[in-house]
Amino acid sequence: MQKPKLIVAGAILAVAVAAGVWALVVTGDEPDAGRATAEASPVPTEPAGVLTAAAAKVDKQTYKLTLGTGGSAGGDGTVVLWDPTAKRGLETTSLKVPTGAVKIERLTTGPDVYVRISAPDRRVPVWDGKTWWHVGAPGSPPAKQGLDNTKLAGTLSAATAVRQTGVRAYAGTLDLRESAAVLGDGVSGVLGDRAGAVPFTAAVDEQGRLVHYRIELASEQSETAQLDLTYSDFGLSVSAEPPAADLVGEDPPANIPGA
Repeated sequence: MQKPKLIVAGAILAVAVAAGVWALVVTGDEPDAGRATAEASPVPTEPAGVLTAAAAKVDKQTYKLTLGTGGSAGGDGTVVLWDPTAKRGLETTSLKVPTGAVKIERLTTGPDVYVRISAPDRRVPVWDGKTWWHVGAPGSPPAKQGLDNTKLAGTLSAATAVRQTGVRAYAGTLDLRESAAVLGDGVSGVLGDRAGAVPFTAAVDEQGRLVHYRIELASEQSETAQLDLTYSDFGLSVSAEPPAADLVGEDPPANIPGA
């Protein structure tokens, strides 16, 4: 098993579903009884505003997120089923290795996060595919969460030079220098000096929700790689119950993501 690949792919593909969710915080007074509710804010039409609003809508209901690198990852990828209101969901990452695939599952139940790893061999005993390692509460400690898939849509608030390229399709650049809490150390290291102007493309659906988002990355060899995100299945049912007590392991070892 090639451990270096697991380390790199784990960082880029987000082995961690994260613990706090990027949320849209609404402030203001509640309307008084009998008083007419203020008219809804006008729908933005300029490209940057459209994308900011589209990213916010992602957190309005449950969704499925499919994440890949768009490059030569050989089938590596991540699928997230997420309830942004309850902060519950399941993330499953598959990483190809010579003997098969390593599957990393991250279960967030609201107050707690658990990780289970299945490997095609048993050279790493704690990757037994049975034990759900309790890695703590969401967001604790943030430095160990890695890339936070549930917050990636929020990076569109850092979009600049946005232009419309087609029907509900957009492109521009991102200033990700202040996005370490979302991207984690792995992706931040890949970006380096490019973090201030990272190319992206995005698309929204008829309801104005973000449905596709590609962040262009560059490797040390100047080869192009991407974080390729597809949002779908809005409103799906998301079940994320704590594992049975006899399947939970406390004090996870260091080779468990998030430990």
